[in-house]
Amino acid sequence: MASNVIELSSEMNFIVVDDAPASREGIVKSLKTLGFKNVYEGVSEGESLKFLQEKNFDFIICEKDMRQINGLEFLMEVRENVEVKRTPILMVGPELTKEETLRFPEAIPDGYLKIPFLMKDLSTHISQTLVKYRDINNIEIEFELARYLYISGEYENALEAYKNISQRNLSSARVFVGLARCYRALGNIPEAEKHLRLAMQNNKNYAQAYLDLGVCLLATDKKQSALKAFDQALNINPKNPIRYEEVANVLTRCELYEEAESYLKRAVNMKIVYPKLYAQVGRNYLAQKKKDKALEFLQRAVEQDPKNPSFLNSIGICYKEMGKFEESISSYNLALKTTPTDVKIMYNKVLCLVTMKDYDRAKKVCQQILKYDPKFERAQQKILEIDKLNENPVEPKYRGVIPK
Repeated sequence: MASNVIELSSEMNFIVVDDAPASREGIVKSLKTLGFKNVYEGVSEGESLKFLQEKNFDFIICEKDMRQINGLEFLMEVRENVEVKRTPILMVGPELTKEETLRFPEAIPDGYLKIPFLMKDLSTHISQTLVKYRDINNIEIEFELARYLYISGEYENALEAYKNISQRNLSSARVFVGLARCYRALGNIPEAEKHLRLAMQNNKNYAQAYLDLGVCLLATDKKQSALKAFDQALNINPKNPIRYEEVANVLTRCELYEEAESYLKRAVNMKIVYPKLYAQVGRNYLAQKKKDKALEFLQRAVEQDPKNPSFLNSIGICYKEMGKFEESISSYNLALKTTPTDVKIMYNKVLCLVTMKDYDRAKKVCQQILKYDPKFERAQQKILEIDKLNENPVEPKYRGVIPK
């Protein structure tokens, strides 16, 4: 059993997820008053998930009643996301309703703090939340192990881990989704579909089951059935921006660009977008060679998140495709100010410089890439190509015609 006393470090990284500025700022202020130095604000559910994917946090404080996603739904989004490591979650809000308990039976936070509360209550609940999080009997430890095995490519071991959890949790939708993913990764689509339908039987509101079913159906070329499954996932909460992005990502990977565009447009028309979704719309247009539209949405994303290197990199690619090479280089340079060692962005810059026939600069950037990543083969190959071009310069078109 974990100790009932947890020593809290002032260096802990907190993220406060709440789309209401007043209550979010109140919690942030309380945390700083308690001596915590590193407190980040998640102003929306989508942006908060992006933060969690990009940075390791030590603690999440989440408001239960948010406009687009209920806090319990956000909790499940976090736990289902393979890019987010397990993190203690303290939910803040009024008492849970019976409807919420029935709709989100597996959304059990590590701690729950009812409002209104005093500052000393917040400190106490942070400590108590960490106690529960570290308890060796916490089922989330087993889910995290199974998830780790899955994302490490150890699908057989992950399958066994999920089976062990399912034996004690036959009413769980989440565990059957985990089993389905393992079966799909092992190439057993029928068994994956079977387990996803079991997940839906256990909880008809478990959106991830419908999303994963759509993925399985696409794998067997059942496009219309897949789209129907995606619609079912979205209908569970039509205001959830994360789901539109997930559906669009799946369809884009399958090169179903028009279908992806229709879902993204639906989100834009409902005004439930956030920067990452704008960027996804832009990238989808770029894949379809609709460059002007792509640039419009990518710029919208950058307006809201000016230093995001991924967005700036996409704008650089878009400008290059449009033949606006100087603007492309400027975008890559802005991205590299934030992430100066990002070799993928640097290589995109190389491609643009080569197109501009600025071979000397292109070679220098390739050499920089190899300092950061000596095994980056494309940079090595590009240097060889540039050296050949320098050895054999293109003959002037009218040599021999114009007198010397």
